[in-house]
Amino acid sequence: MNKIYDYILQKETNIGLLRPTNEDSVVALVHPEDDRLRLLAVCDGMGGKEYGDVVSNYVIQKFGYWFLEKHASSFSDYMYLKEEMTALVFECNQYFISQYGKNRVGTTLTLALVLLEDTLIIHLGDSRCYFYKNGEIKQITEDDSDVWLYYKYQHIDKEWLRYFSMSNIIHNCIGISFDACRPRFYVFPNTRYQTLLLTTDGVTDLLTDSKLQYILRNENISNVSKKIIEEAVFVDQNLFVPGELKKLNYDHYLVPVRGRDNASVVLFSKL
Repeated sequence: MNKIYDYILQKETNIGLLRPTNEDSVVALVHPEDDRLRLLAVCDGMGGKEYGDVVSNYVIQKFGYWFLEKHASSFSDYMYLKEEMTALVFECNQYFISQYGKNRVGTTLTLALVLLEDTLIIHLGDSRCYFYKNGEIKQITEDDSDVWLYYKYQHIDKEWLRYFSMSNIIHNCIGISFDACRPRFYVFPNTRYQTLLLTTDGVTDLLTDSKLQYILRNENISNVSKKIIEEAVFVDQNLFVPGELKKLNYDHYLVPVRGRDNASVVLFSKL
């Protein structure tokens, strides 16, 4: 007899159309002792560096084993969980630098630990976490990039950031250096969302927040992750550099190309 779950947990990743390897790694786990405890994460190995696929997968495995090996009863102390998760980030950072040297390898990490009443999020880089509820989507994390600061402090349209030639340069990640590893930690009540969505920039460089929101509103939830990846990798978005952006003297601009990057999604939704 099939068990009827009261949630959907999905993960999708695609190598894209141009990259020779997939440097994204994803995980979506339910705790073996209590299926109300879930771990979702995306890592995007830095394409300009070496071994992006290796280091992103290493981080995913580290957190996956940590989650599965903990007793369900030990997920109640949030401060201790924060300390453990932060220590794991620094452990991975130290390992990469000792194994490969500084400025050689790096990966983003956006991770959500769904507990009984709250969701804990740890974040480094420009992969993203979104909440969706009542037909509205909201980005929860901030991109650790210079172009994000244009949006945050100079009031440039957020959807313009994809056109900056330096949009993929981040200043916070696991690897690269000791100074550039600064994990951010968030706690939100589970009532803040109906659907929790994690994506790498292979998705958000092509799909606007409004497009993601449209998919969440109109697709059957069981098909949302596949639809997002299909749109990011295989569908021509007809993007063009906005005329108003060209008038600003910030940077050289480019038009994102479908399937240019690896694209990944992890989704948790209550039914």
